[in-house]
Amino acid sequence: MTNRLEDKVVIITGSGDGMGRVMAKMFAAEGAKLTLAARRAELLEEAAAEVASAGGRALVVRTDVTSEEQVVAMVAAIASDRSL
Repeated sequence: MTNRLEDKVVIITGSGDGMGRVMAKMFAAEGAKLTLAARRAELLEEAAAEVASAGGRALVVRTDVTSEEQVVAMVAAIASDRSL
């Protein structure tokens, strides 16, 4: 881990699979604290487990980014989470 992003909080949408999951691992490897957001909770939990097993930290927030209410709730969850 190079820690170029230490103490930075990164929101990755679509992080349950594909490019989003790959990006989550890459940002975690750089020391970022992650918020993983997507519609499918089970895939988010899998991605978070992969990040944690590599020594990273991730907050999982089930979010449909096409819903303004859900995006606002995600940001509120990030702001109130003391682990980030």
